[in-house]
Amino acid sequence: MTFSLTRRTFLAATALVSASALGGRSAFADDTFPSRKIDYIIPYNAGGMSDNLSRLIGERLTAATGQQVINDYKPGAGGAIGANYFIGTPADGYTLLQSTNSFYGIIPFVTKVQYKPLTDLVPLVLIGDAPMVIAVNPAVPVKSLPELIAYAKENPGKLAYGTAGKGTVGHLSGEWLQKAAGIELLHIPYNGAPAALQAVLGNEAQVFFGPEAAQHITAGTLTGIAVLGDKRWDKLPDLQSTAEGGLTGWAPRSWHTISIQASVPDDVKQKLNSLINSVLEQPDVREKIISFGLIPGIETLEQVAQRAKDDAEQFGGLIRDAGLAIAN
Repeated sequence: MTFSLTRRTFLAATALVSASALGGRSAFADDTFPSRKIDYIIPYNAGGMSDNLSRLIGERLTAATGQQVINDYKPGAGGAIGANYFIGTPADGYTLLQSTNSFYGIIPFVTKVQYKPLTDLVPLVLIGDAPMVIAVNPAVPVKSLPELIAYAKENPGKLAYGTAGKGTVGHLSGEWLQKAAGIELLHIPYNGAPAALQAVLGNEAQVFFGPEAAQHITAGTLTGIAVLGDKRWDKLPDLQSTAEGGLTGWAPRSWHTISIQASVPDDVKQKLNSLINSVLEQPDVREKIISFGLIPGIETLEQVAQRAKDDAEQFGGLIRDAGLAIAN
């Protein structure tokens, strides 16, 4: 009998022997990890929130490890192009994906992607939450969530909400509010959040969902109604949460993370979680994250995975109810 040792067989056997020699630990997550450069995939154009966060975190990771972190921009299709590229890279912990909860709760339901959330892709950390604020044009005679709901019920379909487009967090926030409050709103998609915000400022649309409204609420050019979820935002301390306004339970949210392939060894994931969290805990990094309009957060692998799981279930339900889901 002859035995043919292919290159793939040889590599697999070598990996097995190496793992055994390390007492069952991954060969990557010892004290020398990372021992070479890290590629950091940014699935959006330079200049936005993801770029700002990746530059900040990448610089601090380089300082902490002595290894270069290289930003690699792969924009397009709302992040799907970058995610599809990333999922095909080696699952060794040396390639990271800058991402948001949309990569778990929205993108896989509305765009063709080559991964399944939580099966193929998992979040490593919580960088921060982007508070979803409900704001209205001052021409709408309401000052609170109960008043907005009452007004919408008295004027069904007459209030329009402007968003950055179909299938965005803003769009799904409007779908959630209609379902949770039993009201009817008209959705007007625009080409990006800035355009939607300008439409609401000009009363072309009346309602806006998103953190971008904060400065206009402070300036008095928009009326703040509530912050989605069960917590207030320090930046707008007088604004109630939707839970305080009577809508309890899960609410749409937006948060930033760094993702990795689910098949990366667990000890590598844990090492990266600890390493990145040590960066996020630095006081000046926290201040920078706050200046970007986020609420900083620190979570374990298990906690951030549960966040992603909840959002996949809840956003997925909203997307299906809105008729936006595609087969993947």
